[in-house]
This record gives sequence, C-alpha cells and structure tokens, in this order.
Amino acid sequence: MIINELITKPSTDMKTKSTPKATTPALLVNENVSLEEQIAQRAHELWRMRSHERGSDLEDWFRAEREINEWHQKRLKTKIL
Repeated sequence: MIINELITKPSTDMKTKSTPKATTPALLVNENVSLEEQIAQRAHELWRMRSHERGSDLEDWFRAEREINEWHQKRLKTKIL
C-alpha cells in the first residue's frame, strides 16, 4: 500500500538536507570593559554562530544579556562563599 511505504521508508531527501548543529561558543567575559560592551561582544558571537543571519538581533542581545548577567551572579556567589 502506498501509505505504508511512505510511513515505513524514510525519505533520502530528509537525510541529505540535515544541517549541522551549531554549538554555543564558550562564554568568555572580558571584565576590563563595561557590562554593555560585554553583552554586545556576546551578542556578536551569537550572531556569528548563526552564520551572520539577519533579523535576530534582539534575540541575540537578550540572550547575551541573560548569559552575561548569570555569569556575573555565579562569579559573585563563588566570591562570597
């Protein structure tokens, strides 16, 4: 039956069109620059990781802001303990 063939046989097109998974670069924070510059640098890294695709600048900025703030919070916790 045609329907069974479609369900049981994977399409070869799907296998050849898979995209490699991008890995998030390690978070390296330059403490010699302002917090805003740290966020900007991280947002730029995230943009480069996405092969310079346009249209996600705010998403990159907010993600970078979250990652940098989390990094600083963890750093402060380890200094206090």
